[in-house]
Amino acid sequence: MSSIYGLAMAVSLLMIGVNYYVDRKHDKWLLLLFVSVAVCDFGYFLLSLSKTLDVALWANRIAYLGNVFLPFSLLMMIMTLSRFTYPKWLPKVLVAVNTVMLLIAASGGFLPIYYKDVSLGFVDGYPVLSKEYGPLHPVYKVFLFAYFAAMVAVIAYTAVKKTVVSSKHTVFLAFVVIGNIAIWLVENMIHSSFEFLSISYIVTEGMILFLYSILQDYGITDTPKEVVAVTEQNTETVETIKAFTGEQIECIMKNWSAIYTLSQREKEVLRFLLENKKRKVIADTLFVTESTIKKHTAAIYRKLETANRAELFEKAKEYSVQN
Repeated sequence: MSSIYGLAMAVSLLMIGVNYYVDRKHDKWLLLLFVSVAVCDFGYFLLSLSKTLDVALWANRIAYLGNVFLPFSLLMMIMTLSRFTYPKWLPKVLVAVNTVMLLIAASGGFLPIYYKDVSLGFVDGYPVLSKEYGPLHPVYKVFLFAYFAAMVAVIAYTAVKKTVVSSKHTVFLAFVVIGNIAIWLVENMIHSSFEFLSISYIVTEGMILFLYSILQDYGITDTPKEVVAVTEQNTETVETIKAFTGEQIECIMKNWSAIYTLSQREKEVLRFLLENKKRKVIADTLFVTESTIKKHTAAIYRKLETANRAELFEKAKEYSVQN
């Protein structure tokens, strides 16, 4: 059993490095999520090696440290991906609530409020904490339920407002959250000695990292300030500009590729701009939000040293014929 927990801990530590490589913006909430999983798995691993009650209790406290801050980081990450606007004080209040919850959960062995009584036993050589729950133990379930409810509410808001790239990504997020809720409920019903969450957390990390890597290319992981800045500098009209032909666009793209460095997504957007498509049309075609297209358009203007669509077309005329 300890070897499984040890492997889970090693993988969770490896995932922190993978996250740092994949997440180019180094989002603090995503990093906190991965660190929380690693801390949680370390607690489970240490508990599986415990020979005394004191060591087992400290291992249990470490696991709770990860478990308490994991839903917090997951909620904050979901709000970031869904562009859910929250007050600046919210993270501080939630950290304070989490700290209180951690102190309550870690009181076992000190105060009879979370566990009335706790002892260490062994089943087939595997250490198991036998607990008699105290009056404040139900608080942890309320705590988790509140976080899960908040996540579902934010995802529902995302579905209604369509602030994530597409409905597929909304369903993906919902699947991640509901999947962990289901595993947690099953564990509480069957009272298994093995913590299946130690494995499901890693699976969740992989799924979230996969989604996050996709959404980065769509600009969804940008901060609200970046979106506002992009919105302010993109106000040009397209009615009076004549679109380039397909042959001209190919020449422009070929000539500019040797001079300017654009991402693959920026090249796709640039083609639509040269066709003089409106931002909403481009967004609908690429299944992204209009604010995302605004972001890419601003980046294109900056890299091509132009201020608006009119200047972009004027500059493109010079490169619309084969050199």
